Amino acid sequence: MGAPTEPTRLDGAPSGATRAPDPRAKRKGLVIRLTVAPAVLAVVLGLLWWHEASGSSAPTDVVLALMGGAAGYEVCATLARAGRRLPVATVVVACAALAGLGLVAPHDPALRGSLRSLALAGAVVAIFAGHLRPVREGDLERLLSAFFPVVFVGYLFGLVREVGDGPLGARSLALVIVASKASDIGGWVVGKTLGRHKMLPSVSPGKTWEGTVGGLLFAAGAGAAVLAATGPLPRLATTWGEAAALGVLLGAASILA
Repeated sequence: MGAPTEPTRLDGAPSGATRAPDPRAKRKGLVIRLTVAPAVLAVVLGLLWWHEASGSSAPTDVVLALMGGAAGYEVCATLARAGRRLPVATVVVACAALAGLGLVAPHDPALRGSLRSLALAGAVVAIFAGHLRPVREGDLERLLSAFFPVVFVGYLFGLVREVGDGPLGARSLALVIVASKASDIGGWVVGKTLGRHKMLPSVSPGKTWEGTVGGLLFAAGAGAAVLAATGPLPRLATTWGEAAALGVLLGAASILA
């Protein structure tokens, strides 16, 4: 008998072989990242301008609610790929409600705080209600997995709204959003072009140390640039150095999220 041959894939390569990255796909991803993200950011900044010009935070709160719901869905989809099925509708509604509380209490932080606690408690009850049946293996893991996006996305993301009150609220939100998004864009661009050393391969295989540094530098520059355009923001930063430092903190939070 001859030596056994190594199984091959449909493309003719050995089954154990790793396909080399397609340069065209890499360039396409870069183009999409550099066009779609700035377009979305431009829309958000336009709504924040409307917020400041009209004195109404409704456009901002609608966007925050949509972003909260979308982020909750994304977490559910990510966990589903790992084999953890979550109550998607409950999670999405809870995240959107927690992020969009400004629609109910646009000028009352104390009321928003009370409503945030009630909404979080309601989400917990709704998730538990889906388990009012005989115990099954893995129930505890499913419960904890369902709580994760509600707290990590809905509750924490909803706190961003607290910088949006007052005459400089829209400008303050602009600094937070622009710095966070700049970290994402910068990290991706630098990571894809210069990234060589993996940061946390077991958790996030795409993140590199080079991309992380690039993202933080982009965030610092974005923070300083926003402050230069808006003027001092007493609740957040009053100098370019403070804005750059805040950008680094926001960039780090964005990377860890």
